[in-house]
Amino acid sequence: MNPVRIPSLEILHDDSDFCAVTKPAGISTVSERWDTSASCLIDLLWDHWKKTDPDSPRPHVVHRLDKGTTGVILFAKNGTAQTHLRNQFMAREVKKSYGALVEGLPDPPRGESIFHVEENPSRPGSMRFQSSGKECRSHYQLLEAFKDHSWVEIQPHTGRTHQVRLTMLKLGAPVCCDTLYGSGNPLLLSSFKRNYRPGRDGLEHPLLSRLGLHAQSIQFRHPSRDTEMTVESILPKDLAASLRQLRRWGTH
Repeated sequence: MNPVRIPSLEILHDDSDFCAVTKPAGISTVSERWDTSASCLIDLLWDHWKKTDPDSPRPHVVHRLDKGTTGVILFAKNGTAQTHLRNQFMAREVKKSYGALVEGLPDPPRGESIFHVEENPSRPGSMRFQSSGKECRSHYQLLEAFKDHSWVEIQPHTGRTHQVRLTMLKLGAPVCCDTLYGSGNPLLLSSFKRNYRPGRDGLEHPLLSRLGLHAQSIQFRHPSRDTEMTVESILPKDLAASLRQLRRWGTH
């Protein structure tokens, strides 16, 4: 059995009320009901805190990101801060920005997307479009267009499960490597680079094999200082490398 690689934590902000970290890909925000043995982000953060304070309380969940998604996420350090931050999410006062590498081009290239969804009973863990469901509302804009892919910014105004992924699906441009709502195919350099040649081992390693979605920034009021804050997370290596290759080879 191969050893499980525990990702390192990138702390973006840390004070007495909350901590902001960059979530790595492939790890859940909290323990999954069907796999309680797997590492989750909240436990990694707790272990990090206990290195300096063995009596540190467990982090409080404020919001979540999908397992395949990377980017900035907040955890509260006490119940009061958790309530304050959660209330901002419920009141839709938090401003979030996502970057998505998608298949094709969104149509139209910018605007507001509004639709309704509900849980999909025939596919647990997924959502489906349903006119009588809960509203999903987002603003989006095409930032870069390539031959078969594009880079899009999405700002969700509601917080439904899989909202950004469903928004891109609705616009005809599912997120790359999305196994629920897209093809699920990895991004291969050979698919857009002419005269591609594999490496010495004769194998092609995907540029991207996980969900092409990154939580770039989040803006909110500090739980105790009541001042506006913005926390940002830079692109992870796999997404940054994918964009570099698409800019070089994917526009022809």
